[in-house]
Amino acid sequence: MKRLIEQYPAEVCISAADLEYANLSEWGSLELHLLDRAAVVIPGQMTVMELIQTAGALQELAADLITTLGKACEKCDGCQVELLCDLMKGKLHPEVTLPADVLEQSDLDPDSKFAYEVDPETGEVRIVEADHRFDLTDIPAAVLGIFRECGICLDDLEDKLKAEELVYGVSGTERFSD
Repeated sequence: MKRLIEQYPAEVCISAADLEYANLSEWGSLELHLLDRAAVVIPGQMTVMELIQTAGALQELAADLITTLGKACEKCDGCQVELLCDLMKGKLHPEVTLPADVLEQSDLDPDSKFAYEVDPETGEVRIVEADHRFDLTDIPAAVLGIFRECGICLDDLEDKLKAEELVYGVSGTERFSD
């Protein structure tokens, strides 16, 4: 079940009815796990089967979130060629990488993305800070592998990453269940 908290206060309370629906009302203690962009409440003590069932439920949520992203992206069409594009195979690398000492000497943020520009008149190559925060290199390899296996167009995904496009919570893009 998913509950939408539109304008949440400084504190979020979970009702007894919601705890009961989630089969959490009978537990002596609960644990709150604060993750990056998520909070998960689980029983404080579990048997082997309870732990397996909880992990399965979390895995199903993760699969639903990835499916939502897959539905928001175009399907890979092989870039209209027979061979897979470079994005669909092998390891991805940032457009430009700079050694740590160069970053330090230049007083550049090591978390910044960099790109290059070529001056059409002189042919000089300049390294500049990219105009985006995220690209495919920010996706963990295992998750990127899932996207490749599912046939998601990684070029479209990267465009959405760079634009920081909203793909969840947009009407009709995610699955709701009760």
